[in-house]
Amino acid sequence: MSNCLFTRVENRLGLGTPDVLIAVKNRGFVLVELKVVKRGRKVRLSPHQIAFHARHADHGCPSYILVLHAPTGKRVHECELLLYAGEQAIRLHEGGIDVTPIRRWNWAEVQWEILRGVLTGDVQV
Repeated sequence: MSNCLFTRVENRLGLGTPDVLIAVKNRGFVLVELKVVKRGRKVRLSPHQIAFHARHADHGCPSYILVLHAPTGKRVHECELLLYAGEQAIRLHEGGIDVTPIRRWNWAEVQWEILRGVLTGDVQV
């Protein structure tokens, strides 16, 4: 993603702020929350994270939740990468990974160009 600048966000004051800020050249910013699900199907989102994504979605600001579903004891080829739009945060919190993501890949077959395109706005969801 040569046209992007990534910043890992560690913020103790702005609770709910996503983990990664991506500056997309000549386009603006995208925020991505990173999650890993090792047991069960629940995605642990705090009320602050849910509120952040809901507020930003209401303002048309792109944010995403990228979930690695890597159940304990499973091999890499059995893991999945799931991409959710920020506007799905409430449903994702309630329904876990059973909520239909905007994109889903087997870990061994992730289409990185498509993921890049969605995050930068080059690929429509």
